[in-house]
Amino acid sequence: MTKLLLTFLLILNFGCSTIHFRSNNSIPVQLNGNPNQTTEVTITGKRNFYFWGLNPEHEEVIIDEVVRKAGYDGLSKLIIYEKKTPEEILISILTFGIYLPHSFTITGYTNGKKMPMDDLPQNNQ
Repeated sequence: MTKLLLTFLLILNFGCSTIHFRSNNSIPVQLNGNPNQTTEVTITGKRNFYFWGLNPEHEEVIIDEVVRKAGYDGLSKLIIYEKKTPEEILISILTFGIYLPHSFTITGYTNGKKMPMDDLPQNNQ
C-alpha cells in the first residue's frame, strides 16, 4: 500500500506538464552580461495545468513579454527557475492531480529603470 501511495504522489508531483521558455526577440533578453545593466530583478509567474498535466500538455512562456509586462526594456544574465512550491504540491495532492499549478522565476539584471506605463503592451483579452 505504501509503494502504491508513493508512486501516486510521484506521478502527481511530476505529471506530464511542461513549460517551454522562448524569446521572440522583441526586447534584448540575453544569457550573457551587459555592463550597463547592474540592477538585479526577479519576476515570478505561474501556469496552470489540469488532468494530471494532460491539459494543456505544454505551456509556452515568451520571456520578452513577461519582462516587458514587468516594466523592463531588457534583461541580461538571465536565469530561469521552474519550481513547485509546497502549497502547489499540496493542492495537487488534494485534487488528485486534476489541478497542477507550476511556478517559475526569472532573474536577471536591468538598467534599473522601469518603462512608462504608456510603453507597455496592451492586453486585449
